[in-house]
Amino acid sequence: MKREYRVRKHQDFDRIIRHGKALRGHRYSLHYENTPTNETHIGIAVSKKNGGAVTRVKIKRQIRSIIAESWNDYSLPFDIVIIAKPSYQTEEFSASREELISLLNIVKESQH
Repeated sequence: MKREYRVRKHQDFDRIIRHGKALRGHRYSLHYENTPTNETHIGIAVSKKNGGAVTRVKIKRQIRSIIAESWNDYSLPFDIVIIAKPSYQTEEFSASREELISLLNIVKESQH
């Protein structure tokens, strides 16, 4: 995921979480909102409740790899924030991947 497609500012994270729509799964809480531009921005948040710095970075890397393989259209008008819940386990990557892909597909379908 290129840097230009990331949500980076804290105020943008807050805006998307407060004013966007939410999807919740066992391992993720996904917030999204439509944007006037035809460009997708994705932000990833991992709490300290998930573990130490090494664990949090590993979770972010796993989420970025899932996005790289499943989200290929950055021309959709969405800002998305993916929050990993404390129930996320790095050892259960395939189940985590399936859950995130299904949540992202729901976001894609809401565009039509």
